[in-house]
Amino acid sequence: MRLLAYLLTVVVLTARSLGAGLLVALQLDGAPQGLRVATSITTPFLVLGPMLIGAFAGYWDHRSSPEGRRYLRWWFVGVVGADVVAAVVAAVVLVLASVAAGAPSWVPVVLIAGAAVLLAVARPLGDRFRRTEPVVDRPGDDVVPAPTIVRRKVRTIAVTFAIAAAVASMMHTLLATLLRERGPDLAQEAFLAGQLTFTATAIAAVLVSLPFSRALRATGGRDIGRLRRFAQVVLRGKALLLDAEDQRGALRYARLLPLVLRFQLAFTGLLYGGITCQFVSYAVRGELGLLPVVFLLLMAAVLLWAAPPTLRRIRRARAYADLHGDGARSAVDGGAPAPVP
Repeated sequence: MRLLAYLLTVVVLTARSLGAGLLVALQLDGAPQGLRVATSITTPFLVLGPMLIGAFAGYWDHRSSPEGRRYLRWWFVGVVGADVVAAVVAAVVLVLASVAAGAPSWVPVVLIAGAAVLLAVARPLGDRFRRTEPVVDRPGDDVVPAPTIVRRKVRTIAVTFAIAAAVASMMHTLLATLLRERGPDLAQEAFLAGQLTFTATAIAAVLVSLPFSRALRATGGRDIGRLRRFAQVVLRGKALLLDAEDQRGALRYARLLPLVLRFQLAFTGLLYGGITCQFVSYAVRGELGLLPVVFLLLMAAVLLWAAPPTLRRIRRARAYADLHGDGARSAVDGGAPAPVP
């Protein structure tokens, strides 16, 4: 049931995002170039805010500790505030673009009302989703899965990619043969087939790595406050006073984090591959003008900004696990709190 709910959430959010993009492309075609670009850039924020709120509510228990409750409260207030501002900007741009294009009045109403509904139900649905989880068992010290399990997950991703590529290629070949398309239309369908392949594989990467992400969260007992302390100790080298249980948790966190981050990098790369194919297909047909180039440059900038810190976190977590593994276990056996450098 939890997996079905997760898949349904992914499908609904994806359909909402693609539907908004198609609505902009089809109904606002007569708007000036600048307004179309601005609309295409701002409308994704109508989905991003509710998605983040629902994900945090479904992933973290805000009742776990005062520290976690305080952090999540400020986080929710910040995201809601940013989402409201983005929604106002998007609404203004949508209305201006709709008037300029002579589009029906229901176009901005549907997009804005849909975003309002998503924002209203995101946190209640996330809370309900989280309450269906079983009670967290105390994890053992050896939380890293066996290499055979990791290889099985990687094989699943690779097989998904191969099957999706084969199916997309057959569909592309069949359409090209039946419709006898040439030039830009044929190239666009080829890139859309690539989008399907990368997107399906990205979803597979998320699904197969869910147990690893849940295990990482379990190292802190679903308490984001504790995990933030672990991150400060493991990744930033802060000298915090940890009791025996938190020392064990920090060590488990350091051992498991590199694996989770590697799968996150794989998912990000696959997702970016799908988005790139989508916007290149737009560019091939000359749709949306400058938007594909702008969006691809923004994606490259985000990737260059996010990838190096992620690789540094992987190295620091490995270094912490190698350096503190034996010593941390000895301190835990003694039962006395000790500062961790």
